[in-house]
Amino acid sequence: MINFESVKEEIRQRVDLVELVSEHVALRRAGKDFIGLCPFHNDKSPSLTVSPSKSIFKCFACQAGGDVFTFVQMREGVSFGEAMRLLADRAGVTLTRMTRAKSSGPDKADLAKVNGWAAETFCRALREAPGAEAARRFIAERDLAAEAIARFRLGYAPDSSDWILAAARRRGIDIALLREAGLVQTSNDGRPYGVFRERLIFPITDTMNRVIGFGGRTLKGDRAKYLNTAQTTLFDKGRNLYGLDVARQTMSESRRVIVVEGYTDCIAASQHGFVNTVATLGTALTDDQVRLLRRWCDELLLVFDSDEAGANAADRGLSVALRHNLSVKIANVPAGKDPCEFLGSHGAEAFSAVLKSAADALVFKWRRTSERFATDSGQGRSEAIREFVGLIAGMIRYRTVDPIHQGLIVNQLASLLAIPATDVHGLLLAASRKAAGGPAPAGGFPHAAGRVETPPDGEQSALVAILEVLVNEPALYGQIADAFRHERFADERLRRIAGRVVDLCREATAFTATELLDGFEDPAEAGIVTDLIVRGERQGEFEATLAAARQRLEMLVPLRDGRRAAEDLRRAMAQGPVDSNEETESLRRISRALSG
Repeated sequence: MINFESVKEEIRQRVDLVELVSEHVALRRAGKDFIGLCPFHNDKSPSLTVSPSKSIFKCFACQAGGDVFTFVQMREGVSFGEAMRLLADRAGVTLTRMTRAKSSGPDKADLAKVNGWAAETFCRALREAPGAEAARRFIAERDLAAEAIARFRLGYAPDSSDWILAAARRRGIDIALLREAGLVQTSNDGRPYGVFRERLIFPITDTMNRVIGFGGRTLKGDRAKYLNTAQTTLFDKGRNLYGLDVARQTMSESRRVIVVEGYTDCIAASQHGFVNTVATLGTALTDDQVRLLRRWCDELLLVFDSDEAGANAADRGLSVALRHNLSVKIANVPAGKDPCEFLGSHGAEAFSAVLKSAADALVFKWRRTSERFATDSGQGRSEAIREFVGLIAGMIRYRTVDPIHQGLIVNQLASLLAIPATDVHGLLLAASRKAAGGPAPAGGFPHAAGRVETPPDGEQSALVAILEVLVNEPALYGQIADAFRHERFADERLRRIAGRVVDLCREATAFTATELLDGFEDPAEAGIVTDLIVRGERQGEFEATLAAARQRLEMLVPLRDGRRAAEDLRRAMAQGPVDSNEETESLRRISRALSG
């Protein structure tokens, strides 16, 4: 059997933490480390530090921290085992003979693998299947180039209910796995059938370059023009975006993203040089999607169809995007065309002009609001202003809008509505108070905080100080071994961490941060470990810190033990006559404690 710990270390050696984190967050070098916006909360200034030398990350705002395994656990919301499998796939390390038992049922890594197989199968069908002419004709009519087709991995699902099932059987893939991945459903009579039939297939890839689901465009006039994979443990259309894997690097460099509605719109834009383009997945823009985009960009440009449906989609999208401290603009494609059609008939230069003519979000929002009121009358204009300001107040009330941005919005509204800024401020305040009865929307990604609070108790603070030294300089353990007792920690998590530190110190004179983190699969504990490392490193002066901590322990521990022994005897006497042997032993404990 393969040794579990050695495989973990091999994965860690092969996966570059900076490279992994930079796929989710734009990082820039700061001395020997890298910094960026933290993906685990609504970060407004770079709070995340990634240390290549220690192979750990730490956010100084939300206290998230750990190694490559912790990062994947927190980012993907998976167990340690699933994170290990994801990273093993990335590193090319096999886990098939791991000594740890695999959990029952398919996990996200299993679903990603079967989706990857399905994407390759759909791609091959587009090239080779006899019935794929309609799909290839659809692609040609939209002037999608072969290079773009390959980059976005377009495919084809034949008009057969059991085609995907037959292909899976040939590869020995369990039908239950296809069902969990959303590729197969079961009919009323209990027979399995393929979800995608006679459709052009668009694989949807996440930020870890896994195929998480599919979109399918009908080729025979089905009522459902587009069909997406149903929600699975791996795929949620409200939390992902199409084309993000292709757009991410360019988006990070330009700090700008173009958001369109359709798959072919995204592909056509990318093909014509607008590589920083992504598409929503058949939904209005969501908070989760905007949070995702904020990692790489500061400006969001919505490009929707010029019909009423497109305007409504843009209107809904703006309401979400405006509350996330992004610069938001909207562009309408003219002549009743979608972006793909427009690019095909007018080219990149004309599309660039459309983008340059984009309207500011608030201007567009005011125009949409005022269209519903007779703003040429005093009452109609007042109603429009009240509704518009109420909408903006709701956005400001959202926690992600900071005071500086609020001030900018007030000034912009004052100019737009042609009323004094003080009046705008009053209207916003009134609208906010009116809405205050409702709960504020929750934002950010779930995470487990890992902060080490300085204990008010003198003994506990001394123990923490020693621990902060040892996680950085384990070679100094010999200087404090006789005074440092990990079982004295009141906090259970610190007690476990200190116990592992002592074990490692006794095994060797040195260990790395990642070797220490190997003992903790809980992200919260990993966060505490990284907090101890960072705090200790910042404090420095390790030997002086140990000496001061020892002095405190030598003064405080005897007093604590004496008080405890006296309290034991007091309780025993209050309960009645005591056994002479018990009384003698209690007196001995008090004597030992008081003698120091």
